[in-house]
Amino acid sequence: MMAFPSPASNQKWRDCLCKTEPKPVKIRTVSILVALTLVPAAISENQEEPTEDKQHEREELGVNAYTAPSIERIFAQLDQLRPLPFDQLKRELPQSIVAGREHKGLVFGGLIADGFLIVEVERKNLVENFGRVLMEQARALGVGDRVMRHSASLTELGRRGAWQQVRQELISTQTDVEQAMIELRDEKMAHLISLGGWLRGLEISAGAVEIEFSPPRAKLLAQPDLADYFGAELKTLPPTLAHLPLFEKIRASIKKLQPLLGKSPEALTRADIGLIRMEASGLNEAIRRGE
Repeated sequence: MMAFPSPASNQKWRDCLCKTEPKPVKIRTVSILVALTLVPAAISENQEEPTEDKQHEREELGVNAYTAPSIERIFAQLDQLRPLPFDQLKRELPQSIVAGREHKGLVFGGLIADGFLIVEVERKNLVENFGRVLMEQARALGVGDRVMRHSASLTELGRRGAWQQVRQELISTQTDVEQAMIELRDEKMAHLISLGGWLRGLEISAGAVEIEFSPPRAKLLAQPDLADYFGAELKTLPPTLAHLPLFEKIRASIKKLQPLLGKSPEALTRADIGLIRMEASGLNEAIRRGE
C-alpha cells in the first residue's frame, strides 16, 4: 500500500483552500450535501463532548467540520426531502471487491450513505442485508471489531421498526469507526471514506430534488464548500495514487461540480440539478467498478 504523506495540519488545509478561493471558505450550517460525508461522525446528545486532548488529536488528523458533521443534523435535513422516492434513488449494495484500501474506503463511505437512505424510508426488509454488507466491508477495512455489535443491533432494531434507535445506532457506528481511524492515525482513510459518502449522498439528494423540483429544495444543494474541500484534499494524494484512472476521474468531475454547486441558491434550475445528479451518479458507478 502506498504510504501517505505525513498528516497535514488544519493550517495547511486553510492555506490549500485559500489558493482557490479569494476569501477563506466559511463553514456553513451542514446541509444535505454534508449528508453524506459520512464517516467520521458526530456526538449524539447522550454522548460526552470530546476532551480538549481528544479534540486536538482529531484536528491533527484532519477530523473537522467537513469530515465530522452531526449525523443527527443530517437526518433532520434528509427529513426535509421526504417523502424520498426510494425506488428511483436506491441501488444494489456493494459486493466484496478485490481492491486497494483507498478504493475500499470510498466504497465504504458510499455504503453508509445507502444505509441512511434505507433508514430514512424505513425499509425493514432491507436492514438485515445492509447490516451484513456493512460488516463485510468493515472487515475489509480492518475495523470489523468496531462494527460487529452495531451490525447485529441495526438488524434487530430494524426488524422491530425502532427507527429512532436505528438512527442512534448508526451514530454510534460512525463514532466507533472514527475512533478506529484516530487510533490508526490514518487521516487519508478518514477523508476518502467521507468523500465516498459525500458523492453518494450528493447523488441521492440531487435525485430527490430533481424528481420533485422546487427552489427551496434546490437551495439544499447550493453549498460549494465541500466540493472545494475535497478538491483540495485530492491534490494531496501521493502521485502513484492520484494518477490512477479512478482518482483522476474523481478529480475532474469535482472540478465540473464546483461551479454548479457554487451558484446562487436562487439561480439553481432543474437542469442544473440534473447535471449534478448525472455527474455524481457517474462517479459512484466508477467507484463501484473500480475504474
